[in-house]
Amino acid sequence: MNKRSFRLALSLAALMAALPMTSRAQEIALRVIVPYSAGGSADVIARMLTDGLKEHMGRMAIVENRPGAGGRIALSALKGAPGDGSAVVLAFTGVLVNSIVFQNAKDFSFKDDFVGLAQVGTMPAGLAVPWQHKANNLKEFIDIRKQEGDFVYGNMGPGSLTHLAGLRFAAATHLKANPIAYQGGAPMANDLMGAQIDAGLDTVGDFVERHKGKKLKVLGVMGSKRFSLLPDVPTMAEQGVANVEAEMWLGFLGSSKSSAAFNARFQEAVKKTLESPVVREKMAKLIDIEYKASADFSKVMTADFATWTPLIVNSGLVQN
Repeated sequence: MNKRSFRLALSLAALMAALPMTSRAQEIALRVIVPYSAGGSADVIARMLTDGLKEHMGRMAIVENRPGAGGRIALSALKGAPGDGSAVVLAFTGVLVNSIVFQNAKDFSFKDDFVGLAQVGTMPAGLAVPWQHKANNLKEFIDIRKQEGDFVYGNMGPGSLTHLAGLRFAAATHLKANPIAYQGGAPMANDLMGAQIDAGLDTVGDFVERHKGKKLKVLGVMGSKRFSLLPDVPTMAEQGVANVEAEMWLGFLGSSKSSAAFNARFQEAVKKTLESPVVREKMAKLIDIEYKASADFSKVMTADFATWTPLIVNSGLVQN
């Protein structure tokens, strides 16, 4: 065998050896880990987006529900996954807030172990009261509370974004906060509808149908703009209560070990998926669609750390 033939044989052997590896890489399904139970808004959106990711990335993708511990179970699963782009997490802002509360835990470091890949949408928190409540706007509610006592409000538990949003609202309006923790939005809404509590804070999307059905009144949204599904409800800033924004993003987080090539390809697939008219129509019923690529999404998360860390620390909510 001459040298030319020998080199050709070596090249062919290398190519044949690489083919199975390429094939195996394509066969590995992308795990979209969701820190919430099946059937919730994030889970529904995850399944919509996963179909698009399959199409635009040319690989299998599956949704994997890992609820519990404020998102820590899902994030621990992401940290433990290989850094080969085989897993991502789709989550709301609450997982970031929870990481501040449990900043002394050793299971992961949010800032060091994860990167923001792409934001897909936003949803503000909202303040709701029973339908029969005397207040019909935020000013009336604040005036009543100053006359009658504490700002008693339902929320999703100590250290949750709704808990913290209530503390900021109370400080801005000079009310004394008295938070009541619930295990979920449904039991809190039931107590609100039964006038067992005076007010509640939750993602405004969870109040939409009850507001339209005249079972609850949403007095204000804590976003920078009105929520698309409740255009008649003004923001708190419009009603004179400024600097109390609590706008939750929904976005994809990836491993800090994943390659720049995967991150770029994934972002592009998310962007193309969100451009689909079918996907947009379905998602618009659940959330305000607002895509941000990794660089801009990372800026949002940096701002969230700056906003919520002092409040969590000063309120004594950091867990040891």
